[in-house]
Amino acid sequence: MFFIKPDDEPALRALAPSPVLTSEVVRLDLYPEETISGHLQPSRRAWLRFEVDGMVAERLVEPGQAVEAGDVLMRLESDDYQDALIQAQADWNQEQENLERDRNLLKLASRSRELQEEEVARLNSLKERSLASETLLGDAQALLTQRLSEEARLRSSVATGPQRVAARKAVMDRAQRNLDRTILRAPFKGHVNQVQLEVGDYAGRNQQALELTGGQLDFYAQVRGQLARALVLGQQVPVRVGNVSYVASVAALQPDPDPATFTHAIRLRMPKDETRSGAVAVAQLPMQPLKQVLVVPSTSVLLEEGSAFVFKVQEDVLRRVPVELGPRVAAQQVLVSGLEAGDRLVVRDVAALSDGQAVVVETFEAGTETR
Repeated sequence: MFFIKPDDEPALRALAPSPVLTSEVVRLDLYPEETISGHLQPSRRAWLRFEVDGMVAERLVEPGQAVEAGDVLMRLESDDYQDALIQAQADWNQEQENLERDRNLLKLASRSRELQEEEVARLNSLKERSLASETLLGDAQALLTQRLSEEARLRSSVATGPQRVAARKAVMDRAQRNLDRTILRAPFKGHVNQVQLEVGDYAGRNQQALELTGGQLDFYAQVRGQLARALVLGQQVPVRVGNVSYVASVAALQPDPDPATFTHAIRLRMPKDETRSGAVAVAQLPMQPLKQVLVVPSTSVLLEEGSAFVFKVQEDVLRRVPVELGPRVAAQQVLVSGLEAGDRLVVRDVAALSDGQAVVVETFEAGTETR
C-alpha cells in the first residue's frame, strides 16, 4: 500500500501576467492616397474624313510619319469640282453684269418716261385748244403707260439684283469650298497613326480616311466616385512610368459616371519629355482629408465573425471592446465609435489575447515595428 498510493494532486497556480505592447488612442489629421493604374495616350486624337466624294488621287503620308499643321495628307480627283467652280464663277459674273445693265436701262427708262409725260402734257394743252386730236393724245398716253411699266420692271429688277448676285456668290463660294475639300490637311501638328484609303479607292463623304494623333501624352484611367470628387482641374498629381516619376496635372475629369461601370474617366496631362504612348503608368491620387479622427494601429484590430474588436487595458487587465471601423490609411485604422481619445489598447498579437486577461504593459513608441 505504501508503494502504490497515489501522488498528491498538484496545486493550481495563477498564470503570470503576459507582457503586451500598448498605445494610446489619438486624434489626427490624415491625408489618404490611393494608387491606380492606367495607360498613356495622346492628348489629341482625330479621325480625318473627306467632306466630299471622290476617287483618291494621292496618298502623301504613311503611319508613323510626323506632320505639321496644314500639311497635305491626301488628295481626291478634283476635275468635277473645278468645273463646278468655273461655272459658278461665270454665273456670278453674269449676274453682276445683268445688274449693272438693268441700272443703266433704268436710268434711260426714267428719262424716256419723263419725256413721254411732257409729251402727254403738251398734247393735253393742245387738245384744250382744239389743236390736237383725241387719237394722238390716246396714243401718247398708251406709250406713257408702256414707259411706266418698263420703268417699274427695271426698278424691281434693280432692287432684287443684289439678292441674285449674293445667291450666285454663295453658290460660287460653296463650289470653292468643295474644291478645297478635295485636299485633306493636318489640323494640328502630330503623327499619322492609321491610313484607311489607298490611291484609287473611292472615298465616301464622312468615311474615315486617316487617324492623326498629337500633343502631349495623357494618363487615362477610370476611378471611383470618392476619388473623382477629391480631384480638381489643374491639380498636381505624381505619376510613375516604369522607373521614372513625373508630376502630372489633372486635365479632364468626368463629373457624371459611366452608367455601366459607375466609374469616372480622368486624364492627367504628362510632361512633354514623356513620349511612350500606350505605356502602363501608376498614379498616386489624393483622397478627401480626414480631420481629427480617432486613429489606432491597424494591427490592434481583431476581426472575428464579421465584427471588429480591440483590447483595451484597464488596471493591467484586458477588456475586449467592440468598435466600428472607418477607412484604413496605410498602417493606421480610423475608428468611428467604441473608444475615446486617451484610451490605451494593445497594438499587436491581439489574436492570442482574451477578455479579462492580466497583462504587463509596455508602452509603444512611434516607429516601433507592429507587425
